[in-house]
Amino acid sequence: MDLKAILLVGLGSFVGGSIRYATIWWIDRKATGEFPWSVFAANVVGSLLIGLLLPLYSKFGWGRDDAVPLFLSVGLLGGYTTFSTFSLQTLRLLQSGHYVLASLNAAGSFAACLLAVFCGWKLGEAFWG
Repeated sequence: MDLKAILLVGLGSFVGGSIRYATIWWIDRKATGEFPWSVFAANVVGSLLIGLLLPLYSKFGWGRDDAVPLFLSVGLLGGYTTFSTFSLQTLRLLQSGHYVLASLNAAGSFAACLLAVFCGWKLGEAFWG
């Protein structure tokens, strides 16, 4: 690991975290109910985007330690998606007695993110060739 890699990931994380904050802020003002739609959406969109990028990396022969994947996948999308906030929100749902919503959040997030990364990968293969 070198300083360039650290700076690429750090810059990407700053951008991704900033976009995540704006996304969550915007969705939270529109959504109603107890379900954490904003973090759910950020994680699904981030999963779709990382899947979309994988074929592009292959096309250009980029490995995970190259500049573009470090900045986009590890930094930007790593900063944009938020497993820790998802976990905290699921715990809060459990603590407040919303067991069904907590279960839907956990299972739904896993299934939706897995499906999104798969769909992104297939779209990326179709788009990037």
